Amino acid sequence: MYGRKLLYFIVPVLFFNLSLFAQGELVNEERIVTYNENSFAFLVNNNGASGQYRLGKRMDGYRKLIYDFELSHIKHPKEVKVRNPYYDNQKRFVFGKLNTFLNLRTGIGLQKEQFSKQDKGGVSIKYFYQAGASLGLLKPVYYDVVDSARYDNSSQEIILYIGNKKFSSDIHSISDIYGRSSFFKGFGELKAVPGGFLKAGISFEYSSSYQYINALEAGVMFDVFATEIPIMDTEKNSRYFITLFIGYRFGKVSITKN
Repeated sequence: MYGRKLLYFIVPVLFFNLSLFAQGELVNEERIVTYNENSFAFLVNNNGASGQYRLGKRMDGYRKLIYDFELSHIKHPKEVKVRNPYYDNQKRFVFGKLNTFLNLRTGIGLQKEQFSKQDKGGVSIKYFYQAGASLGLLKPVYYDVVDSARYDNSSQEIILYIGNKKFSSDIHSISDIYGRSSFFKGFGELKAVPGGFLKAGISFEYSSSYQYINALEAGVMFDVFATEIPIMDTEKNSRYFITLFIGYRFGKVSITKN
């Protein structure tokens, strides 16, 4: 469901930008002969979001060797934020979540320019593919849980006694949870799970200068890990993740002109 919605968003956006930048004045700038790329990208995924740094090394006039370093936050497809109906104005939480899942990817691949930019403000179209290593990081999720309560006669208020606890479906229900604890609680308990990934995508680069990169990208990634990733306690977990993404890339190239 999430993947289909993302595709419905990706296709119109890409074609809109393609038509928007397809016309323009002729380029007076000298064409690039040699260039290396340093760029950053922000990606919206069907299961989270990613930030990425890319180093590109020129192989010839159309191909680059690309090295990507990426950090992703991956969510379980069944994550839904709720609020305890017995307490007002409390933080929403995902009922049944065991761990926040972060994924570090380092990969090497090839990017090839399929259609070159013909005029200033035009579009060049490139495709890329990549493979590499994944390192999944699991950070335990803590909840503010109501341990007990008492009525205070002097203030005529109910006093709650709250503790920070990990979720257990054998013990906790929505009515027990006051809200989510601080995101930073649990970083001292990080666990790592090794894995690998494959990635493929397409890039529409529309910068008006050869020295700068402005591009829209879309594609798909496949991650596999050594063991099952326990994100949720109340839902089935997996060691496989298919990610659809769309994002914006910006950066600069070092150039030699003819």
